[in-house]
Amino acid sequence: MLAFRSEGDVHAWLERTGNPFGAMIDFAAMWALVQPWYAGRMEPSWRGRSAADAQAIFDGLGLEGDFWRLG
Repeated sequence: MLAFRSEGDVHAWLERTGNPFGAMIDFAAMWALVQPWYAGRMEPSWRGRSAADAQAIFDGLGLEGDFWRLG
């Protein structure tokens, strides 16, 4: 995940790097995503999450479109 100051900066970076566009979310949505995404990662018992668990996080936050679909 990369942070940019503006949509124009995103497009300039894409042009400069040749990377394809993926998705764009604002900081409020990014903050809402990182809370469940990184929850428990520092616990010794943490072993990652399944694709279904990750998809549930995306769906629960209303993240839609091909970029947010896992499988």
